[in-house]
Amino acid sequence: MRRPIEVVMDAGLGNEMFQYAIGRALSIRLNRPLVLDISLLFQSPGWGFDLPCFKLGKQRIRDLPYPLWWARTKMLQMLRSWTIETMRFVEEPSLQFWSEALQLRNPCILRGYWQSERYFESIAGQLRDEFTIIREQDARSAECQTRICRPGSIGLHVRRGDYLTAHGKEDFHGTCSKEYYDAALKLALARVGPNAELFVFSDDMEWSRQNIRYGLPTVYVDWNADRDYEDLRLMSQCHALIMANSTFSWWGGWLNSRPDKMVVAPRLWFRAPGAISDLPNSPWLIAI
Repeated sequence: MRRPIEVVMDAGLGNEMFQYAIGRALSIRLNRPLVLDISLLFQSPGWGFDLPCFKLGKQRIRDLPYPLWWARTKMLQMLRSWTIETMRFVEEPSLQFWSEALQLRNPCILRGYWQSERYFESIAGQLRDEFTIIREQDARSAECQTRICRPGSIGLHVRRGDYLTAHGKEDFHGTCSKEYYDAALKLALARVGPNAELFVFSDDMEWSRQNIRYGLPTVYVDWNADRDYEDLRLMSQCHALIMANSTFSWWGGWLNSRPDKMVVAPRLWFRAPGAISDLPNSPWLIAI
């Protein structure tokens, strides 16, 4: 069997989708099997392997006990400069787009977040199919989807949660301001017209109910706490979408197939000085 492309899976659904996407693109380009290494996903509270909600393509799963995974990774890091036909370890150098990833020619293990659609734009159509959600939809979400598919729906995503509670994340990520949401909604209303209905998705519904109040018919989508994929499914069908600085809502915009969609994103993706993201540069969104 040919040596595979391996991807180290890490963090939540949005990040897992980026990691899968670059792995799938590289495995197709090099005609190699794809292995998803999920060994890290259960090391942090609240994380798990979220991708089985999707159709996905053919892949294998590797799940090693952490001590064994750590020892294997350290060995491969020491051998990362080898260019022979072996499992080379490739670590993302920063959160910016890294063009050298598109030049990889040998089997490798990819570790990083890989947050740019330029890594997988060559297989965009295939990925849209593979990211089809295959889980059955509950009745409440199905009713909500019917309303969202009407003209005038505006999705709005508020990401706070771990950005405020996890060590170091607030200083690095920051959260979107109320002023950003005010400006973004003004743009969205200009697009969708006077019959707008607002659908709010958030990991902090208490803050959202207190602050996302615009005198519009509003649905706070608060019943999918353990089913992130359901929020993603609904978000991806809104006429207009106001993103947070979150890979989760970025995918909600990317997966939206409406020809008249409008997606608004924060231009300042990271609060930390010098941290730059490629995501607000996506040509199908408006960054403010």
